[in-house]
Amino acid sequence: MMKKTIFPMMVGFVLTILSCLPQPAMAQQVVAAIIVADLPRYSQAYDAMVEVLRAGGFDETKLKIFTQKPNADKMSLINSLRRCQSANVNLVVTFGSRATAAAMSELKDIPLLFADVYDPVALGVVKNLAAPGADATGATSKTDLTELVATVQKIRPLQQVGVIFTEGEAGAEQQLEELRELAAKAGFKVEAENARNPKEALDKAVKLASSSDALYLTESIAVGQQGPEIVKKLASSTLIFSQIPGLAAQGALAGLEADPDEQGKLVAVQVLQILQGQKALLLPVRSAKKVGLFINQDTATALGVTVPAEVASQATLVN
Repeated sequence: MMKKTIFPMMVGFVLTILSCLPQPAMAQQVVAAIIVADLPRYSQAYDAMVEVLRAGGFDETKLKIFTQKPNADKMSLINSLRRCQSANVNLVVTFGSRATAAAMSELKDIPLLFADVYDPVALGVVKNLAAPGADATGATSKTDLTELVATVQKIRPLQQVGVIFTEGEAGAEQQLEELRELAAKAGFKVEAENARNPKEALDKAVKLASSSDALYLTESIAVGQQGPEIVKKLASSTLIFSQIPGLAAQGALAGLEADPDEQGKLVAVQVLQILQGQKALLLPVRSAKKVGLFINQDTATALGVTVPAEVASQATLVN
């Protein structure tokens, strides 16, 4: 079972790196930020990134942040990325797999940094985490789904898991495929439903809850937008688990979550490095270190399940 990660003082870590870099002496530069659907997890990472950039000496006179908040559909994303291209930005920062995949196909001759991408290697953004091999790098938010499933199984064995995902969103599709592989090994069944928008995410969650003993919510944007409503409606009657940050605190039984604040700070360091002249392809992808296993005790009580002492000792219990 995964032990809780004790993360060091991130701000101190960042400022130590910044002190080793030459101080900026240049005209105002422009960084674009793509925050799809203004999801809270992405917005939190963005705010943390901006905080570090300002602390690193890039105030509004030295750095303009060109922020775009497109919808999740392909045309909205393309339009935002083309605006970035027209604005002659120095680099583009994307939040999430959806925006990152679109940026890889749309951007030309602009470095790409990403945060909160589940698996950038499987996404095809980088060749490997240590050596990206392209003018792109960033931070991955991937957590160990094997550990999360093992934790849930200790609380209550799984028989059939309903999954809400969105076709065309690589991060959600990667999570679904991982869960199917785990199900084949562990002996439970998986039934998946494609949610094209937030309303469908809720409707299909209700549908799957009627035929499944558990629900797994992928990182799909539609699911992220409707996640709080899904757990509000179903968590007291259906075991819900996820890797979406904050969802366990909102009512899901279990979550294995990468901290969005850390994602923003990790990518901020890389933004500063690139603004100082380093190449994205030489910067390794940073993995999530501040990862939390969360169990909602109130939800466990409502479901009539007992959290084993072994699980409770390794998790953060929330109400």
